[in-house]
Amino acid sequence: MKREEEKARGEGGAKPVGRPRSGEAPASDDTRADIIAAAARLFRAKGIAGASVREIAAEAGLRKASLYYYFPAKEDIVYAMIEGVLAPALAMQKKLSRARLSEAARLYLYLRFDVEMLCAAPYDCTWLLSHGDLSDKRLAAHWKEREKLLGWLRARLREGQAKREFAACDGATVAKAMLAATEYSVTWAEREDRARMRRNAEEVASLLVRGVLAEGRSIDDVKAEAARLTHA
Repeated sequence: MKREEEKARGEGGAKPVGRPRSGEAPASDDTRADIIAAAARLFRAKGIAGASVREIAAEAGLRKASLYYYFPAKEDIVYAMIEGVLAPALAMQKKLSRARLSEAARLYLYLRFDVEMLCAAPYDCTWLLSHGDLSDKRLAAHWKEREKLLGWLRARLREGQAKREFAACDGATVAKAMLAATEYSVTWAEREDRARMRRNAEEVASLLVRGVLAEGRSIDDVKAEAARLTHA
C-alpha cells in the first residue's frame, strides 16, 4: 500500500496530485479516502463483484481513468480497506505488548480500541470478511495477518490464566468470540455519534474482559489501570 500512496502523491508527499474530477463532485484533499468511501457504499449495496470500476469512479466524482491512477484495479481498493483496519489493530497489539500492564488491562485496552477503530472506519468490515470474491494469494496473505490478531488474544488469555488474572477457559474459542464481538459491533453501533461510539467500545471491552476475570478480580480495577496508561 505504501508504494501506491507514494505514486498518488506529488513532490514532497503533501497531498495527492490533482487528477481531474468529474464536474459533478467537489474536489477533496484525500482522493484515496473518497474512492474507498464511494466503493464501500457500492460494495455494500451491490457486492464487490457487482460494483463496476466505472460506477465507483462516478460515485467518487472521478473519471474512470483517474481512479486507475490511485488504484490500478478494483481489488486494490478492497486490499486498502482490509489494510486500513488490519494494520492499526496489529500496531496496537505490538504497542500494548511493550507496555507494563496486567494481561487484563492489556486485553481491555485492545478490545476497546478495536471496537472504536472499526466503527470509525467508513466501511463495514463484516462484508469484507465474508465476501469470498477475491481468493488470491494477496488476499490470503491479509487473512494470515489477521490470524496474528487471534494469536495475540490467545496469548493474553494464556498468560492471564498463568498469572491467575483469568479463570480457566478454552483460549482458542474465547479469542474467536472476542474478535467476532469487536468486528461485528459495526453492525449495531451508532457510528455517527462519536461520543456514544466510545461509550459502546468501553461497554463491549468491559463485558468481554469481565467474562474471563478470575474470582475476586474487578473490572473497575482493570479500567482504572488502563486509564493510568491512557493519561500517562
